[in-house]
Amino acid sequence: MLRVTNDLIETVKTKIVPLVHEIQQYQHFKGQIEQNEDRAKQLLVELVKDAKTIWQSLQLEEVGEAFEQDVSDWISRGLNETPYFDRTLTAYRPPNNHETTFFLAPIVTPNGPHKKGSFFEAFLASREEPDMMIPIEEELPHPQNGCQSLKLLAGSKGFTEEKCIVFFPENVKTREKITSQTFAIFYFNKFYQIYNDDTLIRARNIFENMTFKSSDINPEDTYEARVLWGYLHDYYHHCGNKPFNKHIQAKMNFFAGILEEIKVDCQTIITLFERKFPYWEEIIEFVLFERLLRYPSQHNAAQNFDSGTGFFLFSWLMDNSQSIQKGQTKPLSLNLELCINDLKTLVAEIEDLEEIEDDLVYKKQAEQFVRHFLPPGAEGDRFSIPEQYVIYSRNAAIETPYLVFNQD
Repeated sequence: MLRVTNDLIETVKTKIVPLVHEIQQYQHFKGQIEQNEDRAKQLLVELVKDAKTIWQSLQLEEVGEAFEQDVSDWISRGLNETPYFDRTLTAYRPPNNHETTFFLAPIVTPNGPHKKGSFFEAFLASREEPDMMIPIEEELPHPQNGCQSLKLLAGSKGFTEEKCIVFFPENVKTREKITSQTFAIFYFNKFYQIYNDDTLIRARNIFENMTFKSSDINPEDTYEARVLWGYLHDYYHHCGNKPFNKHIQAKMNFFAGILEEIKVDCQTIITLFERKFPYWEEIIEFVLFERLLRYPSQHNAAQNFDSGTGFFLFSWLMDNSQSIQKGQTKPLSLNLELCINDLKTLVAEIEDLEEIEDDLVYKKQAEQFVRHFLPPGAEGDRFSIPEQYVIYSRNAAIETPYLVFNQD
């Protein structure tokens, strides 16, 4: 098994990352170089040379050769043209457990620090699947598990600043549209900082009288817990009458997608509560507070899919349950045990819709269901902030630090 060395980490930090960050300065958000083309060419040539040594040390020589070809092709077409890194992505092999991996290309980093776009990014990470998952995977065998749990070791700002924890093949800038997801990489060691420096701050502010089990969990246990959440979440994407992998076109619809995300999160919570897997109490808090509080706090909340899922769930609970209570003089309260039964009801309602065989009818019904809680918004917005989300102003006013991932 290949294991990372301090030399590799140092090489990425001191040689690769500075080159990548300077290239980013010259890029348009669609990936092309819009200024200082000569300097950008010089940087790319140097990047090819430095990156090749890393790929060679990780026995990923073919990726280095493909990267060099993609850079050469881009330079020959003109750096003011859109970059395409199909060869690099095709050559890339995601890591086996305990292997270290490296990647470099124009990549969209969701929830990262940039305006959304295909900026050059790089990461070095090690795959670490916890042993605790072995019996859980035997108990709930995943029919098609392509998710990988990694620890980010070094990288450019798209991965090391703010909240991007994913690398999907479709996020690489390519000429040919990616139609199948052959792997999904998650940097779950970032979650401890995201949760404690953002989400938990919000939870303590909104639910003032609550005791938080998740406030006492250490970084290593948080990593294991986040891996378990990720596994269950993806497991349930592959279950039911309309599993995501078999109904991608229907589930990629904005409204059906919101119901899909909420359904699998609810199923994850219910499973944890009933089966009492390790860290079950902490993970339930992770899932609820991320969805209800952090996701809706995005600056572009009315346009953001993840924000929409949080607004939807909170609003549904306010209208259909007793688990969230807003008193006249008391702070907002959340009863987790009541919430479990409420979530079972919501899952049943969503699964009723999934019995509709015709995808066009299904999507129309999904839109009607979601629109009851996410009404239409202003031009350019997906929805307007629902009136049931009574904590919107308070949540938006909570100050949290800009996150720079501690890689040491």
